[in-house]
Amino acid sequence: MSHLHIPDGLIPLPWILAGIGLAALFVCVALRALKRRDRAKVVPRIATLSALMLLAMGLPIPLLGYHLNLTVLTGMIAGPAEGFIAVLVVNLILALTAHGGITVVGLNTLVSGLEVCLGWLIWRSLRQVFRRPFAAAAVSTVIALLISTTAMLAIVAGTRVSPDLALHRNDHAEHVEHAESADHARVAGSDSGSLKAFAAIVYSAGALGWAVEALVVGSAAEFIAKSRPDMLDPGPDRGA
Repeated sequence: MSHLHIPDGLIPLPWILAGIGLAALFVCVALRALKRRDRAKVVPRIATLSALMLLAMGLPIPLLGYHLNLTVLTGMIAGPAEGFIAVLVVNLILALTAHGGITVVGLNTLVSGLEVCLGWLIWRSLRQVFRRPFAAAAVSTVIALLISTTAMLAIVAGTRVSPDLALHRNDHAEHVEHAESADHARVAGSDSGSLKAFAAIVYSAGALGWAVEALVVGSAAEFIAKSRPDMLDPGPDRGA
């Protein structure tokens, strides 16, 4: 639910530039943090986690209109620097396959990157509180997705784009139809009811989606903790 599925030509230019600028800034910070790390380990890990997120995002959950992100799991395994590069790769590929416009890549990378960073930070804090990795990972997932979804709603409100355009659509032709309709492209400044209704739908459907994702991420964390615990203990080399 936190991914903006908005076609090109609808987001105001200042928001596009701000999204690209901030995303580029964080990418530079991430690359600087990765500069001294072993590329033979970093590059395959980023590629593998990017592919995992793409696979998850390409399989929508029936009826919920929601797809898994696995961004929190990515943050838990890779840390914020590698994770942010991975979500940039994912959002670029998604944009090239009509899963949101090219101009939204910056904003989507920021929202996805927020999930990665929050997931990593909350996981590190909660793993000492909960005995089982499942509980720590599940709670981390729900909190991170709740905050990122709120950030997504703030972007929709700020850009004044029609909330209906931010909903996931499986049919690309429907995206094109909306993009060609100028009358449907924006929400009037006084139309707060539409945004409130959209927020209610997002939070209600999102809560179910977060529960499913928490179950998946928690189960993955439990399995990894038993088979490869080093993957969930990045240490300083994969920290901020």
